Amino acid sequence: MKDKDKKQTKHLSRFVRRSLLTLSALSLLSGVMPSSDTIRTGIGSVTHSRAMSSSGNVLTDAGRSMTSLLGTALSANGFAPLTAYAATWPTPDFAVESEGAILIDADSGAVLYEKNATTAYYPASITKVLTAIIVLENCTNLEDKVTFSYAAVNTNLEQNSTIIGAVAGDKLSVRDCLYGLLLQSANDCANALAEYIAGSNEKFAELMNQKAAELGCVNSHFANPSGLNNPEHYTCAADYAKIMQYAIKNDTFRSIDATQVYTHAPISKYPDANAPENTIYAHHHMMRRSFSDYYPGVFAGKTGYTTLAGNTLVTACERDGMTLICVILNGHNSQYRDTRNLFNFGYDSFQSLEVGTADESYNQLASNLKVDDIQLVNTLDFTIDASNHVTLPKNESFDSVCRSMSYDLSDKEKADGSFARVDYSMDDRSIGQAYIRLTDDSEARAAASQDAAVMEAKVQETVPETIHLSEKTDGDSKPKVAGQLPQESSANHAPIVLNREKGRIELPKPIQRVLFILTVIALIAGFVFGIYYLLERREEFLRSRRRKRMLKHTKDLTREQKARRDMMLNSRTGRRKRSSRRR
Repeated sequence: MKDKDKKQTKHLSRFVRRSLLTLSALSLLSGVMPSSDTIRTGIGSVTHSRAMSSSGNVLTDAGRSMTSLLGTALSANGFAPLTAYAATWPTPDFAVESEGAILIDADSGAVLYEKNATTAYYPASITKVLTAIIVLENCTNLEDKVTFSYAAVNTNLEQNSTIIGAVAGDKLSVRDCLYGLLLQSANDCANALAEYIAGSNEKFAELMNQKAAELGCVNSHFANPSGLNNPEHYTCAADYAKIMQYAIKNDTFRSIDATQVYTHAPISKYPDANAPENTIYAHHHMMRRSFSDYYPGVFAGKTGYTTLAGNTLVTACERDGMTLICVILNGHNSQYRDTRNLFNFGYDSFQSLEVGTADESYNQLASNLKVDDIQLVNTLDFTIDASNHVTLPKNESFDSVCRSMSYDLSDKEKADGSFARVDYSMDDRSIGQAYIRLTDDSEARAAASQDAAVMEAKVQETVPETIHLSEKTDGDSKPKVAGQLPQESSANHAPIVLNREKGRIELPKPIQRVLFILTVIALIAGFVFGIYYLLERREEFLRSRRRKRMLKHTKDLTREQKARRDMMLNSRTGRRKRSSRRR
C-alpha cells in the first residue's frame, strides 16, 4: 500500500473507532442491525462492495465503514424519505394528433407528457441530429475538406430527396456539410459526412447504434445517416428525446442548428459564390419569425418527412430557466400544432427547480451532519451537484416529493466522484436526480496552507530592513526603496504603434473610435454641402433657361418693345434685392 493510502486509512480508522458506539446506538434506535455487508439507512441500502471513493478507486475497509456511517448519519439527521401526500399530475386538455409524442424537461429528464413513447416509428430526417453529433465528436477540425463520392450523390438516395446539388468530386468543408445537413436536410451531405468519418454508411450506422446505446436508447436501431426509409431504421419518442437532450449540450451543434440562413462554398453545379442556390435556409418553422408557426424560445430542432414515416419533428425550447424537448413521430400534418400545444402545456403547468435550493435537507446536512459530536463536513467535503434539477407541477410543493437514496452507481456515474444518487419521484413518476459527492480535501487545505507560508516567507525576503526615501524627481511622489531597481512598464503607451511583424501602423481603440466619428461627420457635412450646392446651381440654371426662352420668343420685337422688356426685368430684379435687404 502506498504511503498516502496508509495515512488515509489510519485517519479514517481512528474516526471509525470513535464512532462505533454511536453507530450501534443509532442502529438499535432505528430497529435496524447492520450486517457485515449492508446497512439499511431508511433512504436506501449501502452495499460495501459497490462503494467508491472520490478518486474512483475501491475504498478500503475503513473507507467502506465510513460510507456506511455516513448513510446512518444521513438518516439520523433527518434525511429520511419524505412522507408524500397524493399529488395530482397535470394532464393536457387537448388531444395530440400525432401517433407518437413525448415532452420532457431537458434538465431533470422528467417526462411531462407521453403518447406511445416507447413504440417504434420511422424517424425520417430527424435522424440527422444523431448524425451531426457523431460527426462533431469524431472531427477535430471543421475546416477539413469532405470529398463527395459517386455513391454519396448517386446512391443511398430516394427520388425527390433533399440535396444541395453536389456532384462527384465536389469538395466542401465539414462545417459547410453540417450546415447543409441540419438546415437544408441535405441527404448528399449526410452520405458524404458518413464516408468522411467512417468510410461508409454501414460503418457509420454502427457508430450511431453505439452512441444510442450509450445514451440509454433501448427501442432504436439506425441503418443510415440520413433517415431514409429502411425496415432496420427506427426509433421511439422516448429514445430520441434522450438523443436531443444529449445533443443540445454540444455548443457547436446548438450554434449550427440555431442558424437561419447560411451560404456555403460554391460547387460545380453553382460555381458563382453569389448564386442563390448556394444559400440555404432552416426548415424548422418554429425557429423562423417569418412563419406563422414561430414559437419564442425555440433554439434547436429538426424536421423530417417520408411517405412511410409521415411528419416527424424534434424541438428544444427554453423559457424562464426551463428547457423543454418535444418529439413528434408519425404526425399527420399536425407536428407544429402538437408541439406548440405541448410546449404551452409544459410551461403553464410545470416548474423546474434546482435540487440544492428546493430540498432544504441538504442545507441542514451542511450544518448538522455530526456523529459523536464530530462534524463530518469539517473532515469530509460533502457536496451536491448544483446542476441537478427536479420538475414539479406549479401547484405542488416539495413536500409532495418522494425520494430514495442509492449507492449502487454505474462506473459512468462514479467517474466524477459521486458516491450516492438521490432519486426524486411523484405519482410514481421520476422527476429528477441528484448526485452526492464525498471529497476529502484535507490534503488540499494543507497544501494551500503550505503555499501561503512559502509565499509569506518570500515576501519577507524581498522587504529590506531599512527603507530610505530619496528626493522627488520629475514629479514622482513614490518613495524609492534602497537596493531596488525601478520597474519598467512593458506596455507601449505611444498613441501610434508600428507593428513590424504585420508591417502596418496600429492605433489604440480610443483613437480609432475618434477617427471613425470624425470620418462620419465629414461624410455627412460633405453630403449636406453637395445638396446645397446642387440646389443653388439648379436655381441659376432655371433663371438662365427662362431668360433664353424669353429671348427666343421676343426675337422679332421692335427696339421700343425690347427696351420696355428690359425695363420690366430690371424692375423685378430691383424689387427682389430690396426684399432681400429687408429680410
